[in-house]
Amino acid sequence: MLVFATGLMLVGGILAVYGQRLFRIMLPITGLIVGAMVGFGGVQAIFGSGAISLTIAILMAIIVAIIMGLLSFAFYGVAITVLMAVLGATALTYLGIALGLEDNGFVLTLLGLSGAVLGLAYGSGSQISVTLVFTVTAMLGVALILGGVFLFAGEVTLDQLHDQGVIRSVLDTVDQSFLWFFVWIAGSVVAMNVQAKIAMRDFGLDAYAYVESKK
Repeated sequence: MLVFATGLMLVGGILAVYGQRLFRIMLPITGLIVGAMVGFGGVQAIFGSGAISLTIAILMAIIVAIIMGLLSFAFYGVAITVLMAVLGATALTYLGIALGLEDNGFVLTLLGLSGAVLGLAYGSGSQISVTLVFTVTAMLGVALILGGVFLFAGEVTLDQLHDQGVIRSVLDTVDQSFLWFFVWIAGSVVAMNVQAKIAMRDFGLDAYAYVESKK
């Protein structure tokens, strides 16, 4: 228990402070996975599950995965927008399959295109920025830290963490105490500010700092 609680606090601290950097690392990996899923699932949904379509689906999965991975690595902001389009296309495509339209490839294609357009419009029109990454990673990181603290204090058990998951167990405990809720929010705000300062340093935004002129 001691080792697991310490590990939770360590991982939570890293995520809370360096969440934006970790997100930039994970984004290309996510692009690879999502691209593979979309390439394979899209071809299978349109052409069925025959031997030829399976080969085409695998090839498309590899191609789309490579494109999404490279795009995510090279263009951070664009990658988020494109991923929103991909997720929109995937969601509507699988919605059509769930509604029993798996045999109608034309309708599924239209649904996929509609989802892509909606996702692209949302991704480009809304302020999906680094601030969102700061917020999500900071809150998750602080939640993991609290999970370690709760485990130390006996507020949660290893069996509870295993059955319900760390985040769910932490949220259930925080929901019962305003003090822990305040600690979670306040800790997240502090972590967000730390991430913002690290990001400013990484992007060289401190170049506007005052520098004494040499005479």
